[in-house]
Amino acid sequence: MRESTSGFWVTEEDGRISIGYADYGVSEFGGGDFERTYYLDEENSKKFLAALGKEHRGSLCQMIEAAFGRGFCDSKFWDFCKINSIEYSSSTWSG
Repeated sequence: MRESTSGFWVTEEDGRISIGYADYGVSEFGGGDFERTYYLDEENSKKFLAALGKEHRGSLCQMIEAAFGRGFCDSKFWDFCKINSIEYSSSTWSG
């Protein structure tokens, strides 16, 4: 259960996209914090942008919020990537 979230952030660099979020006071972590970042390489960033653009309009941040929510829903992202054959890596941190 997420107690509070930072919302998400997006970084675009050299054709690659990173999407991350942080949650604070997560009960599953004894009230600790949790951060996850997804990384898309150049090829998969292109697929991601094309697939998002078919369903949503606006800036990249606006399309991501429309597709996955302000607090960023992991399962929606996973399903979207699976349906659109988009590969990504991720990292997590909790403390």
